[in-house]
Amino acid sequence: MSASGTDAWRAKSGAMSKMLEDRICAVDFCEGAGVASLAQQNFCVNHFIELCYENLQRIDPRGQQIGRMPLDMASLRAFVEECSGRALEVAMGCGNLDNLQRGRLLDILLWAGELFLLLRAPSRGFADSVLQEYDLALTRLAARHF
Repeated sequence: MSASGTDAWRAKSGAMSKMLEDRICAVDFCEGAGVASLAQQNFCVNHFIELCYENLQRIDPRGQQIGRMPLDMASLRAFVEECSGRALEVAMGCGNLDNLQRGRLLDILLWAGELFLLLRAPSRGFADSVLQEYDLALTRLAARHF
């Protein structure tokens, strides 16, 4: 990165941290600074991470029971995009993160990326596609040995 690019990043980060000083976490009795907004509410790092995990787990089709009501795909994609974008902003913009928080933000980014691809997949069930690929792999493996 060039010197001017680094200076621009520092200026943007400084403006972001100044802006964040005025916000507090939306969770009751939490006095942490609001570092990320999700669903138009500000959250501290730990509550942001917790909320992302809860919602990603709730919408992940791999953990859903058969017969559960389908959710609006457009709103799911919008949430996944917002969640991953905010996680990236927090990871890049907050200088006082510990390694656990950084790891969890990276996990959120990876999980959101997987979900974005799953939610773009055709209507065929995720389990069906995994089983079909698994059966194909077993067939190939068996063909090599016999």
